Amino acid sequence: MRKTLFFLLAFPLFLQAQELPENSLKVNLASAGFQLYSVQYERMLGSNFSFNNTFFYRPLKSIPFGTTADKVAKKHGLGVTGVDFEYIFVDLAEMGVKGYSPELRYYFGKKKNRAFIGFFGQFEDFDAKIPASLEVQYDGQTVELSKVPIAFDIRTISGGILVGKQFNLGKRLSLDVVLIGPHLGKGQKVYATVEQSLLSRLDENEKNYLKGKIIDRSKLNTDYYSVTVGDEKAEINAFQKVPYVGLRGLGFNLGWRF
Repeated sequence: MRKTLFFLLAFPLFLQAQELPENSLKVNLASAGFQLYSVQYERMLGSNFSFNNTFFYRPLKSIPFGTTADKVAKKHGLGVTGVDFEYIFVDLAEMGVKGYSPELRYYFGKKKNRAFIGFFGQFEDFDAKIPASLEVQYDGQTVELSKVPIAFDIRTISGGILVGKQFNLGKRLSLDVVLIGPHLGKGQKVYATVEQSLLSRLDENEKNYLKGKIIDRSKLNTDYYSVTVGDEKAEINAFQKVPYVGLRGLGFNLGWRF
């Protein structure tokens, strides 16, 4: 009888002391809607800290909300990226990305559902095709090449802070709601190419005219970028690291502990 009574009194304490599994595998439900596929592995480091490894990938596809993105780029692109988007058509662009993000996370308190703050790094590799209009002089005439596809290869490294809240839906299941995650860093590589058959027919003066127009229309900062025009392609290349600003938006990460 005494053993039975002791067990009944102590049973809630045993439940409270039961620890959750230390490993979690999570998928971001929100980003999947934008064809950005994200998988995260989390390892608890005690009761409040954890370390996360996030891998993400998006195939080369059109940009969601392209019309809105084009308006924002034309209005704020020069101030944020150092490039003027007046003659660049983001609404017709295609963009893909793959990357990795390590994160050290801190959970506040001991409650079932806890807010958290994370300090993360981000390594991204973008490829994109973005149309732009170019002005060319050829055979004594000025020619407007409309919506010429430009291929971009961009690699960035950045770091930032994200905040959110974790909801425990049982011993195994959880949902992380990430509110926002701004990050700052550098473009390690920014390279763009334009291939046009007309380039092979331009003389040196006409090539120099095109080079000047690319710099002028895009407001390229020649402290960071160089432009070359050859017989087969025109190239834009960052010869030093370029400032980069990114944002990890609203995320819903559904997790399974094991």
